[in-house]
Amino acid sequence: MGKKWLNIVYNEKNSQRLKKHYKDWAEEYDNDLNEWGYAYPKKIKKILKNHINLNKHSKILDAGCGTGYVGQALVDLKFKHIIGLDYSSDMLKVARSKNIYKKLLCESLTKRTSVESNQFDLIICTGVLTSGHVGPKAIKELIRLAKPRGYLILSISEKIFSKLGFEEELKKRTKQYRYINLSRPFIALPNHKSSATSRMHTLQKI
Repeated sequence: MGKKWLNIVYNEKNSQRLKKHYKDWAEEYDNDLNEWGYAYPKKIKKILKNHINLNKHSKILDAGCGTGYVGQALVDLKFKHIIGLDYSSDMLKVARSKNIYKKLLCESLTKRTSVESNQFDLIICTGVLTSGHVGPKAIKELIRLAKPRGYLILSISEKIFSKLGFEEELKKRTKQYRYINLSRPFIALPNHKSSATSRMHTLQKI
């Protein structure tokens, strides 16, 4: 089934069916991402080393954490206080087994979460703001959760950036953040022919 999953989840419009797809994919998810050369962990590490100055006890939210595949990059950099949030309980079950997160929350970014405002020094959201998953309105929620002067690292596909309203949403909120860095376009999954070309948007909340 491996290579088919990416097309299945990106083309699914129904949230309940999408959750079922991730349940069925959860056990093989990490292996597939390894095989496809998932680029986000290295990109996150590069941004944290070159553009953001945080101490190792900074409070971090991995929004849409899935199995913790990208969260492991934060552990590799010795960060200690990481919270994971994802709407798939089956993906979170895999994440829980890795002992990456202080806490895991099973919630959706498509609506306001139960998390209090101004909580996090850093929020990462990779592979989530995309077709069939979480739309541009989630940017408002992610900004709400960041502390003043806290950082957000968002991956957004170039193909949908304007088409699905992410560009418009960011423009609408320019008084709430400033750009720290915008990466060059890169292929998120170099070893998968259906991979999107993405950019990493690094913001600082005002």
